Order: sequence, then C-alpha cells, then structure tokens
Amino acid sequence: MAKGREAQQVAKRAVILGAIAFRSSLEVTSHPRVVEFSERLLPWLIEVGCDDELDPIEREELSTSLGQLSESQMMDVRWAGESAAIFCWMLKLREDLDEKNLADQSSLPDVLGILKPEAVEVIRLAVLRSRSEIVDRCRQFVLVRSMLQESRVGPPASDIVRGIHVQKLKEVGVSMTDDAVKQASGVVSRMSAEDRKRVAALYFIRHHAAMWFLSDRASYFSTV
Repeated sequence: MAKGREAQQVAKRAVILGAIAFRSSLEVTSHPRVVEFSERLLPWLIEVGCDDELDPIEREELSTSLGQLSESQMMDVRWAGESAAIFCWMLKLREDLDEKNLADQSSLPDVLGILKPEAVEVIRLAVLRSRSEIVDRCRQFVLVRSMLQESRVGPPASDIVRGIHVQKLKEVGVSMTDDAVKQASGVVSRMSAEDRKRVAALYFIRHHAAMWFLSDRASYFSTV
C-alpha cells in the first residue's frame, strides 16, 4: 500500500490552500481592509512555517496585487478551497465530502487559523485518518474521474482511459480491487447526466489532490 504524505506536510498544504482560498474570497469582498489582508498572506505563511511547502506558482499568486490575477491564476485560487477541504478531511478537521457538490469553504479560515498564530498548532498537532481510509478515498477519487471520462468517450477509448488511471495508481503503490470499482461505480450511478457534466472539474481537483498525497512529486502543481 502507498505510504502517503506525513501529517505535518498535509497540514501545511491545507493551510496554504486555505490561505489561497481566503485570497480568492478577498477578490469579491468590499471590506476596507481587503488589500491589507491580501498583502499579509504570504509573509504570514512563512511565519507559521509553510515556507518549505509553498510552490512557486502559489508564491506568485499570493504576491500579485488584489484584482491583478490572470484568468488562469483566478481559476487556481477559486479551486483552492476544495483542495484544502480534502486535506482537512484527511486530517480529521472536517466531516465527509459530498459526492457531487463542492465542499463548504466558509469554515476554512477558522478551522485552519488563517492569518492567526493558531495555524502553528494546527500544523504541529496534525493527525491523519488511517492510511487505509485515506488511500481508499484517494483511489475512489481517481476511479470516479476515470469513469466520468470513460462515459464521454465510450469503447474502445474508455478501456484506454481506465488503463491509464489504473497504471497511475499502480505507480504509487495502490492496487485495484473489485470492491473499489464497485464503490466508485455506485458514486457515478447516483449522478444524473447533468451532475456528471457539472462534477467533471470537481473530480479533476480531487484526483489531483489525491495523487499528490499518494505520490512523492516535489511540486503540488506537477502533472500526474
């Protein structure tokens, strides 16, 4: 079975992504201190010990003046909260994730202590769920994404899509099981045709976060 990341590294990633999600909310907030809050995020992340986990892409996003993010950067920061929620779930800081809806991001600033000294304790005291529980959920994210893609292309291309995802899991030490396929199939079967279109991006994000946890890739934004 895949070893996966250690708790403190997952906690740092959650805090960073939570801070970026907070930055996203500032883009659409009229509070008089939004510029001040935005400018404090990067120095604060360094202060609480996240410097070694910050990706260059994230540094650039957090250094960019409010209202000046590019379209692709805005897409990154808008999705950061979903990734943060996934890692919060791994850290037992939130309950389960909805199968077909975005996670509620409203509690992230409080849970992760964004712009507060409490974030140091979130990282120091981090504890993961059992490896088997996390690996099972990561495998499910990857399989659901695969099945969503398969449904759009049909055979024989669908067999190729499945094979690619199974191989990627194998490369990080996660084997395929009949039960895992059955569980993922159940998730997809509970989605309407409209749901399947809507959640394609959601499961791209969940797949990306899952494969970061399972792999040893140096950059969070590396392709998988």
